[in-house]
Amino acid sequence: MIDFEELNRAYAEDRFYSLQLEVGDVCYQGCIYCYMNALPESRNMLSDKLVEKILDDTARLKFTAIEWLGGEPLLRKEIFRFMEKAQDLGLKNNMWTGGLPFADRNVVERTAGLCRNGLISIHVSTINPELYRVLHPGRPAEDLQVILNGVKHLLDTGYPADQVLNSVTFTGLQPADDMIETMEYFHTEFGIVSSLNVYHTYLRPGTGDAWLKQFIPAPSEVKKVYKKYISFMPGNVLPMNCVNKQYCSATLAVLNDGTVSPCATIRDGCREKAGDMSFAGIVEKNRDFLNFKYLKNPENLPEDCRLCPLNDACWGCRSRSYAAGLGLYGKDPRCFRKYHPKKERSNKNIS
Repeated sequence: MIDFEELNRAYAEDRFYSLQLEVGDVCYQGCIYCYMNALPESRNMLSDKLVEKILDDTARLKFTAIEWLGGEPLLRKEIFRFMEKAQDLGLKNNMWTGGLPFADRNVVERTAGLCRNGLISIHVSTINPELYRVLHPGRPAEDLQVILNGVKHLLDTGYPADQVLNSVTFTGLQPADDMIETMEYFHTEFGIVSSLNVYHTYLRPGTGDAWLKQFIPAPSEVKKVYKKYISFMPGNVLPMNCVNKQYCSATLAVLNDGTVSPCATIRDGCREKAGDMSFAGIVEKNRDFLNFKYLKNPENLPEDCRLCPLNDACWGCRSRSYAAGLGLYGKDPRCFRKYHPKKERSNKNIS
């Protein structure tokens, strides 16, 4: 549940609405395109003490929500204690899970209770068992049904469908029609809207650019998916990234190694790390960097973005620009929209 009034106020005042907090990097789901190479063995994990200090600072800085991330955050032993503390501090809990821990009904019910004023996001990029195995090599196709059963149980607890998202990643390993089928399934079967991210060449450790290129979908396929995607959205308009620019600006991340970044998918950030310096101190010192203040001036947008009629809500994905070597403020390389100075700007439909 997003408080859009508070979100827009935070954006206007150069404050922050949401903190993406990675509590560890362990995950069993095995997504081949994972932006952080999450594995079953832990390499980085924020300590209990540090998580608690970050939560205290987050409340003092008047954030609204915590987005619990991993890896798989529900594998962290202390996760529910952390969520209870966040709730006691007046923060909303938003859970981002791969869905496999929802095989345990107790986990489903505790998550639902602690996220009652927030959101729960589950990750299913395909409902095709064969494609699921392609996207999750080494995992059984039965995982898919485990996750879908968990979604059903979540809704059976009375948790509202409009507070659930299916967070999907569209890659070059699947056709547009498969992604469309998946989004339609969640919408018609559960009343759940998808949150769409189009893959980009994440700066993944130990992975070469040539291998990563197989995951990049063709622009024509991206356009096809987006045309269907916006049909589920109020007003039938959606920016070319997983959230609008207001949410993008008013959100920052603490990665599982203590790095403070403008976004969890940007695996780089401030020179200071949480733990070496207080989280509040890092935010105050690096506020303009973390909220992309440079782009809040429309004259600083990439040329196509300056001309785009969607630029009141969109400035493209900053992570995709960064990973493509275009810097934090470059053109989103996955955006299929093209605008030129002589082109009529009154048409707000997808071009």
